[in-house]
Amino acid sequence: MKLNRIQKGLLLVNIAVVVGFSWYYLQAADYEFLAYAGTIAVVTALLFGTLKWSRFSNGIILGVTIWGLLHMLGGSVMTADGVLYAWRIFPFFDGGGEFYILKFDQVVHAFLYGIVGLMFYHLLREVVGVKTHTLLVAAVAIFAGAGFSIINEIIEFLAAVNIPNTGVGGYHNTVLDMIFNLAGALIAVVIKVGIDKRN
Repeated sequence: MKLNRIQKGLLLVNIAVVVGFSWYYLQAADYEFLAYAGTIAVVTALLFGTLKWSRFSNGIILGVTIWGLLHMLGGSVMTADGVLYAWRIFPFFDGGGEFYILKFDQVVHAFLYGIVGLMFYHLLREVVGVKTHTLLVAAVAIFAGAGFSIINEIIEFLAAVNIPNTGVGGYHNTVLDMIFNLAGALIAVVIKVGIDKRN
């Protein structure tokens, strides 16, 4: 599929993010985030390689691109709490240790799976062609987005068991990730349905 000007620009940004941060993490011997850079490379290849069939909007592609950049920045930018991923943005709830809301990591999780929820909604509506039963389609997209996030949690688990001293976290972190994954998909899809109904 021939890419339009915006898509070509976003592809170049994704390539720059993967190459630039791969070099950075290789020099820092940070193999956890080097592996994540590899994951983003795979996501980029799948995203742009399947546009002929998926026909994702520029907005969705932009969302994935922003996520990739935020993800890479999360392990390299330092804050008072450590790396950016550990940044405690606001103490909505502090249960001690990693049981804390709101952290940068949680915002990125919600953002990413909001985009993934929109991807599933788009695929069901525009590719599969389900033009009726809006609420059912929305529900399927929300839970598909949240369910797809299990891949993210498996990658984090593999990093934790194979690479020493990762910042992945434990039980509380995993469950909070799942909550924010679902919340992100829910919010994004509900907003999309609302916009579609008004148009």
